[in-house]
Amino acid sequence: MLPRPINDVLRPAGSARLIRVAIVVSKPSAVISVIGPGTFYDKIHHRRIKRFGSISKALFNVSDGNIFVNGRNTKSSHIIILSDMPQSIRLRDKFGENIVYRGRMDIIAVGNNSLTIVNTLPLDEYIMGVVPRETFPAWPAAALRAQAVAARSFALTHILNGKGKEFDIVSPNHQLYGGASAETLSTTKAVLDTQGEVLTYNGKVLCAFFYTCCGGKTEEAKNIFPSANKYPHAVDSPYCKGTKHYSWSFSIALENCSQKLKRAGKYLTGRITTVKPVKYFESGRVAQIKFSSKFNSVVITGEECRKILGYNNIRSTLFKVRIKNGRLQFVGRGWGHAVGMCQWGSKVMAEKGFDYEQILSHFYPGTKIER
Repeated sequence: MLPRPINDVLRPAGSARLIRVAIVVSKPSAVISVIGPGTFYDKIHHRRIKRFGSISKALFNVSDGNIFVNGRNTKSSHIIILSDMPQSIRLRDKFGENIVYRGRMDIIAVGNNSLTIVNTLPLDEYIMGVVPRETFPAWPAAALRAQAVAARSFALTHILNGKGKEFDIVSPNHQLYGGASAETLSTTKAVLDTQGEVLTYNGKVLCAFFYTCCGGKTEEAKNIFPSANKYPHAVDSPYCKGTKHYSWSFSIALENCSQKLKRAGKYLTGRITTVKPVKYFESGRVAQIKFSSKFNSVVITGEECRKILGYNNIRSTLFKVRIKNGRLQFVGRGWGHAVGMCQWGSKVMAEKGFDYEQILSHFYPGTKIER
């Protein structure tokens, strides 16, 4: 058992289910500070290392599998920081900014010289730090509530499948998460208004995928996530038309494209002569695309094309492509994998008067909202 600190007293009622969020993964070091009293706890040897009044700066690193704090060997591979006060733990991000977090921090040695840091906190408090990062606080309340339910459902499926692991979910890989620093009144209200609500499908909690913009039609989950073979069907969704991410274009020099393909292990001999989609999904998205030279060709999936050329460049697989003036020119619609909820579409639906239940029902047909 861990020693019981005062812990965060400002929390949603009934939010006992915890989530473990990896916010630093396999890095050489990290800097943490704590404003107020707390405890260093050694999880490996089940002992309290020390009480502290506050921590202005603690540099954590790993050597030979042991965690060091400001150069001092803890002789443990798993240290926990328990704060007595709410929202008092701060971790410096890659931009040098101190992000405030609720809950506790686990510092875990990974191998001999790396560490992973896991923020453990009640699920709804985690969602309070997700919604303002995945949407905008100024969006209509119905869109924020829809995002809260979708994010909570997504997170809960990872909790249920995370047994035996050191963490349930990774930020920002799975969902954007800004800790308590990101929280706003409107987004926190959306979380509290939908407290405990999740989407279920065929009696199970749904891994509710979402993304920026669908470009007019969502995608069948099995086409992007092969394991999601029992999932709500794709739908036509015109609501995002005209929004800022509905359409996009990108061009790249043929030589640069060849170099990127080569770095990804897709080798072409000679200059690219033709580029042509060779297989489409029913939605019109590119399932496979063929790059050819005079001597050979390579076929990759549409999602591989996005990864190789850059997700922010090839924003979706709903595109057309041509070669012109020595460059590869893409023109497309939407941003993201298009499985589940279109976030900009949800915003427009909310502006048109749809409530959050209707928004979720549209993007996840056949689901139920349950607590």
